[in-house]
Amino acid sequence: MENLNYFELIKERESCRDFADAEVEPQKIQTLINSLPLCDTLENGIGTQLEIVDGETAAKFGKSVGYNGFMIDAPQYALLFTEEKGHYLENAGFIMQAITLKMVSMDLAACWLTVNDAAAAKTASGVDTDKTLAVVVGFGYRNKKKKGTRLDIKSMSDVKINKNSVRTAPKIALSEFVFQETFGNNADTVITPKYPQLEDALLCMSTAQSFFNRQPYRVVLTNSAVCLVGLDDDMTEEEDTHLNYGIVMFNFYAVHQNTRGGGDSMKHWTFDAPAEDLKLPANTHFVAQCKL
Repeated sequence: MENLNYFELIKERESCRDFADAEVEPQKIQTLINSLPLCDTLENGIGTQLEIVDGETAAKFGKSVGYNGFMIDAPQYALLFTEEKGHYLENAGFIMQAITLKMVSMDLAACWLTVNDAAAAKTASGVDTDKTLAVVVGFGYRNKKKKGTRLDIKSMSDVKINKNSVRTAPKIALSEFVFQETFGNNADTVITPKYPQLEDALLCMSTAQSFFNRQPYRVVLTNSAVCLVGLDDDMTEEEDTHLNYGIVMFNFYAVHQNTRGGGDSMKHWTFDAPAEDLKLPANTHFVAQCKL
């Protein structure tokens, strides 16, 4: 993992729907490509490949890629291809979040796009690989002439422009996002006297981007682990659901590693079931845990 201040980068990161009409410098593109081998992974042994294409190539995607069916025009697009192994989508989301935060550190903005048809998009990209297309992120320089303007796309017939003077953070209060010991048991204002260093990492989970910013997941904090649990959500497709999990797990991992100093002994996320009974309701399921 690169030595970046992920807490500050996550606070600064904001999805972009309106890019400036300016190409990204070749050296910055090469830096992003070179960053893939530096990325920590969620699961070992899953081969990945990062390719970057321009807007002319991305125009061939058609409906195979988009933001709720609406294509976002960007100067460049980062495509992450992956082997299809266990938890490969979570792993792809984890890796691409590191790369998009690298973009932020380079004064670039990004927009995650849904891959509606991975096979068709892969063919349109012209990339010769045996791997599956998992993530497409449009990126470039933000159009600063329209500062404070956000494009919300609910459907092709329902496009709204919202102007905000400030960006609200977190998207959900920690008191509603984090539960103690069992699901539904609200956490204290101070997360826990036992693990005060968790607060920044949990805050960055609560501000993680997700499809339509719906954040269909929560955290249950036990005495031994941070447990990520998913909420059933009809609006979020299965692929985006798993990518969401990877994004939010990276935010916690990166900030917690910075807090603790990292190293080979750094605790990582696993998909092993927790020892404790989290008392999850019927519309909720366990995703992963990071032992403390």
